[in-house]
Amino acid sequence: MKTRRILFLLFAAASVVILSSCGDYVGKEKTHPLFVKAGTAKSASNYQEAAKCYEDFLLVCPKSAVTHFELASLYGDNLDNPLKAAYHYEKYLEMNPNDTTNAEDIRNFAAAARKSLFRKLCEEYKNDPELMKGSSEELAKVKERLGKYIDYSKALEEQNSIMKQRLRAIANERESGKAGKPGVARTSGESASGVPASKSNGKTASASVKSTAGAGGTTYKVQAGDTLVKVSRQHYGSPKYYKLIADANKDVLGKSMQLRIGQTLKIPALPAER
Repeated sequence: MKTRRILFLLFAAASVVILSSCGDYVGKEKTHPLFVKAGTAKSASNYQEAAKCYEDFLLVCPKSAVTHFELASLYGDNLDNPLKAAYHYEKYLEMNPNDTTNAEDIRNFAAAARKSLFRKLCEEYKNDPELMKGSSEELAKVKERLGKYIDYSKALEEQNSIMKQRLRAIANERESGKAGKPGVARTSGESASGVPASKSNGKTASASVKSTAGAGGTTYKVQAGDTLVKVSRQHYGSPKYYKLIADANKDVLGKSMQLRIGQTLKIPALPAER
């Protein structure tokens, strides 16, 4: 029992000495035998021994940023261990947050180590049949979904093009209706494009002229597709009298001068020519 207690006390004392002495070597690493030994091994290209000595020194002085940098360089440049290289570069940056001189370079070294690790893992697992099979299947699914999205996008573009053509056609019909067809007869549900109506109240309108005798002229019941120009041609043999009909029916047509199927128009007698 006494022997165990003595050993425990010696171990505790050694730990206290080691931990308390750590701060003494930060910035003075080259004065420690392990650090010197590591440098000698590195100069002799004995990289494994150098790394071991640096790792042992970190047990003595874990806050030594310089040692982390030396280990990162060894693992990255000489021992092909990008995982440990990235770790020690990150530890260096963690211990030197205010190092504006070297921080950018160290971050680049760490990024290069991570990329090297990624390439190494890809190379290592590319010969795994199950892993590669799963990756190939996932890639095929992604390509299939992408193909569907592309096809859907093309279909939308085609529909958009068709809709644009229809809108242009409607706009052209509207303009032509305003220019050459004043007072086109429309159903209540007809678009403003000026397309003549073909039905009224669910029944097909008759194309025949329905005129009845009236005082001072005749009356006419508007049919599908009628315009003031057309009515003028039917009753006077010329389209030029459409304004005469319009003036005689202001109370029916209103300001819009728009014909509606079923309206009764007054067809005035032509004034005597002088």
